[in-house]
Amino acid sequence: MKSLLFAPATLVLTGMLLAATITGFFAVPSETLLPIHWGPDGTADVFWPRNQALSLAPVAVALILALSALAERFAPKSEIRAGRHVTAATVCGIVALFAAIQTVIVLIGLGIDLSMTHVIAFGMGLLAIVVGNVLPKSQPNSLAGIRLPWTLEDAQNWRATHRLTGSLMVTIGALQAALSLALPTGTLLAITTVAAMVAPVSIGCLYSYRISRGGRSGTS
Repeated sequence: MKSLLFAPATLVLTGMLLAATITGFFAVPSETLLPIHWGPDGTADVFWPRNQALSLAPVAVALILALSALAERFAPKSEIRAGRHVTAATVCGIVALFAAIQTVIVLIGLGIDLSMTHVIAFGMGLLAIVVGNVLPKSQPNSLAGIRLPWTLEDAQNWRATHRLTGSLMVTIGALQAALSLALPTGTLLAITTVAAMVAPVSIGCLYSYRISRGGRSGTS
């Protein structure tokens, strides 16, 4: 079974992140303070020196890939296969988001005025769409998905829960991506970004609990 670390999409996205990072080290003056955090109103409120700021994304991605490698190394193969689609989509989506964030930070360091909150809001919407599309393909496992006692114990519950949650993630993710292009920077955009990730999973958890208590799952 091929490692997620060597999947073409993962390698390409990691290469894009590294390219943005290297460009930043060469193009952004060393004395530049770069933003690393933005408040709900979209204003940058924490700044770090160039070297430290540009190191954050590569270190975060390295940790994510290391955790994925450890899971592949020590988790049962059956568990890895059951959650492989979700894990692969999530890892690729997160690396893509970090690559986009790093690119915007470099461009800000070069004097180009860009809204990071809009980039993150749009990226989170796309991430929800990607993960939502593959969520119904997963099988009960302890690594990826909505891992509740009743979903792990009942395959029908798992399938119904992930089918609904996946559909909600795609729908709400598309809405979030559209809102990120329409809404101005501000608290409302921050709220919709968080809600786009929390709402589908929360509804899915409540739905799975209802099924476990005797509700209809819609499966045979």
